[in-house]
Amino acid sequence: MYDFDSIVNRNTPDDIKYEKVEGIDDLIPMWVADMDFRSPPEVTDALIRTASEGIYGYSEADKTYDDAVIGWMRRRHDWEVTSDQILKLPGVVLAISYAIRVLTENNDHVMIFEPVYGPFRRCVKGSGRLLTAVQLKNNGGHYEIDFDEMESRIIEDDVKLLVWCSPHNPGGRVWTEDELRTVADICKRHGVFIVSDEIHADLTLYGHKHIPMAKIAGDGCVVLTAPTKTFNIAGIQAANIISSNRDILRRIDREAVTTGAYGLGKMGISATRAAYTYGEPWLNELISYLESNIDLLREELKDTGLKMMVPEGTYLVWIDCSSYGELSRKLLTQAHVRVSEGTFFGADCGNFIRLNIACPRSVLKEALRRIKEVL
Repeated sequence: MYDFDSIVNRNTPDDIKYEKVEGIDDLIPMWVADMDFRSPPEVTDALIRTASEGIYGYSEADKTYDDAVIGWMRRRHDWEVTSDQILKLPGVVLAISYAIRVLTENNDHVMIFEPVYGPFRRCVKGSGRLLTAVQLKNNGGHYEIDFDEMESRIIEDDVKLLVWCSPHNPGGRVWTEDELRTVADICKRHGVFIVSDEIHADLTLYGHKHIPMAKIAGDGCVVLTAPTKTFNIAGIQAANIISSNRDILRRIDREAVTTGAYGLGKMGISATRAAYTYGEPWLNELISYLESNIDLLREELKDTGLKMMVPEGTYLVWIDCSSYGELSRKLLTQAHVRVSEGTFFGADCGNFIRLNIACPRSVLKEALRRIKEVL
């Protein structure tokens, strides 16, 4: 049994999630997407062993690292990967930026589905590309894709690249095989390459199963993965681009080397290897705990005007606050609960908030008490 109930003191000057808000001494931060749980003890032990060596020189992931990644993908996702299909980078957002610059030209159109994690938009525009944003359809508290609109916008804008989010952040969708296949078929038909952010792939809930886009789209995509969300090690930057399209991997690698931001540090290698080798029992218990937190949230909000999308994956809950208008500022100033503002995920999402429920249950209960008091 692992302990997810203990409250860990994160009140340090360099902790983004717990940064001070002037005039608030009892803040409950439920915004940044990291967890308030200690990482698996095997990860901590591995980092301590690495730190105790006392030398932190240049590092390069070896076969044991690749074997840990390969074994994890096989066990958790029934996905066969080989060492030459894995490219190591410090982060997923960095990988998205590299892929956009390698696979498109200035003023090419890049498609995203909104609402979505804000840096997608930033990566596209910051690379000098044009954004084609297709709105997901909210069907009774469940996001779906309008495939006809997707295809017509691809044709109209001559879209070259799709940046895909699976599982979806912030809506929590775990896309079905039929949905993935339709997306892949449309992209293949029109020569659109897919960059699939699958950083939340391991955090599927209530029996939902994540399917890597690479199993559907093959050479027509790259998949971006990381142990960071899964095992709460986001501060140790480590990610992998996985693809059977070795030419694309080589081109992205050249882009990374040109910028100087490539490969992994010693701590990232150590933490990833330990997490993927020993972290599975911890993750299984974590998922059960997250489901219980979501069940609690669902029960507490059912008689309010807040409409939550029950996530199929991630530990993030997307909530429609239309009955109350823009709510995030009021929750911060009156309830002292900090949430993610909806506009971070889409310009039309001002009446939404995203709530991070990866915290001890006692903290969640107190946050809900304060939120309901404000409502």
